[in-house]
Amino acid sequence: MSISRRVTLGWIAAASSTTALLGCDSQAPKSPKVGRWEDVALEPLTAPGYGQDPNLVDPMVPWPLTLNPSQRETLRIAADLMLPADAHSPSAGTLHLDAFIDEWISAPYPVMQADRPLIVSGLAWLDAESDHRFGKNFAQASDAQRREVFDSVAFKDKVKPDFVRPAEFFVRLRALMLGGFYSLPEGMKDIGYMGNTPSTGEYPGPTPEALAHLNAALVKLNLKPV
Repeated sequence: MSISRRVTLGWIAAASSTTALLGCDSQAPKSPKVGRWEDVALEPLTAPGYGQDPNLVDPMVPWPLTLNPSQRETLRIAADLMLPADAHSPSAGTLHLDAFIDEWISAPYPVMQADRPLIVSGLAWLDAESDHRFGKNFAQASDAQRREVFDSVAFKDKVKPDFVRPAEFFVRLRALMLGGFYSLPEGMKDIGYMGNTPSTGEYPGPTPEALAHLNAALVKLNLKPV
């Protein structure tokens, strides 16, 4: 699944402004002990950013990607579980969210770098936990088995003490997935967001539904309806 680096660069900009989110390694990071969380030791990124004056006419991404194919596959699987296909949009795993997250955690900026160890360690934990429970890594497990792993960290009130750190990973990964998804045309369409759509002819004004919503809010504030 290839996608232009220029596209993912624009994706990062869009996701950064719309949500509070915010090359491959030669070897995969060492997996944690079976069934246990372990922070993966990562080499610091030294690649430059695009600075304060990027070339928007011919944008270039100066840093390499850092996730390996196995990690990208795990992200696609996780995306499908978090945002499955429905009547309104395709599954998130088909929308290159793995490319977006790889770009995000590979970017040499403080916000992105704060996420990098958590996401990389969390991907390793998914494999270790799946292997501990089922004798196979996360990608090899069935959907039912993957859901069982996710269910142990997805619900705040049900997270056991040993799963606090994995739950933090899940929450952050879900936020990144949602930020990426709703920055895409498919995600915007899913919530009915029109964006900067030009209006031709005479401005029709707000819809009756929008006006009713506004007036209800004004009444609550003891203000005169329009």
